[in-house]
Amino acid sequence: MSVDSSAAFSGPSTVRVEGPAGAIFTYPSSDSLPSRGAVVFVHPINTSGRVWDGVRGGIRMPSLALDLRGHGSSTLSGPFSIDDWVADVQAAMDEHGVRSAHFVGGSAGGMISAALATEEPERVLSIAAFGSTLGTGLGSVVIEEMVRELEVAGSAAYFAKITPEVLGPAYRSPAVLRRALDAIGIRPVPVVSDILRSAFGADIRDRAPQVGCPVLAVAGTLDPTCPVEMSVEFAEATGGAHQTIEGAGHLPMLEVPDQVVRALNAFWGTATELTEPQ
Repeated sequence: MSVDSSAAFSGPSTVRVEGPAGAIFTYPSSDSLPSRGAVVFVHPINTSGRVWDGVRGGIRMPSLALDLRGHGSSTLSGPFSIDDWVADVQAAMDEHGVRSAHFVGGSAGGMISAALATEEPERVLSIAAFGSTLGTGLGSVVIEEMVRELEVAGSAAYFAKITPEVLGPAYRSPAVLRRALDAIGIRPVPVVSDILRSAFGADIRDRAPQVGCPVLAVAGTLDPTCPVEMSVEFAEATGGAHQTIEGAGHLPMLEVPDQVVRALNAFWGTATELTEPQ
């Protein structure tokens, strides 16, 4: 599975799927995806499926991204939880005839991928998790402080302030910031509040040992949201491998997409050998 950064990628098509809570917008790389072996990209919370475009353009594999409920163009209706987002992913896969796939998750997208791997292990061939944790460990007091800051500032101002802070200092260019803010979008404060409470309060440590597929956990060395030690725990608890990306922050798919592509290609070479039918 080789990388070709010059491979044609004019942008995926858009397909509306009826999910458990309403419309889920999906972005398949082509009109027809294989039932086995495609890549499913699961975005971090408070971004959208388009956050992966720079990575998807560097791989020669069929792929599918989606906007989870509460994000992007998808329904803003809840409820919001790791398991609810798993259901969105399942609906997207079912609509596109994808029975099993390699998963790439960013931040909470890694948790969602791992949760699906414990619920339907036959559907998850491997997991590559970037900036992911099994649970932030933040208490309700800290989470409610985040929510109050959001409520006072409003959605646009809140993300304009915190987005540069989660990126590595070397990757806070106007272009990267614009791509990040475009992926975040403007959503109602109550929706974002509920998402913050759910994602930062989630914990899947009890499920992690049940993940049976190959796992790679990757962390930016300057990730302030899910620091390296959280990524190491993710790898160790799932029996996976761990890598770091020097100088990157919490959104390496935007900061250093070329390094993300290289990590994926190397990992998939091993993961495919482990998961191909004998």
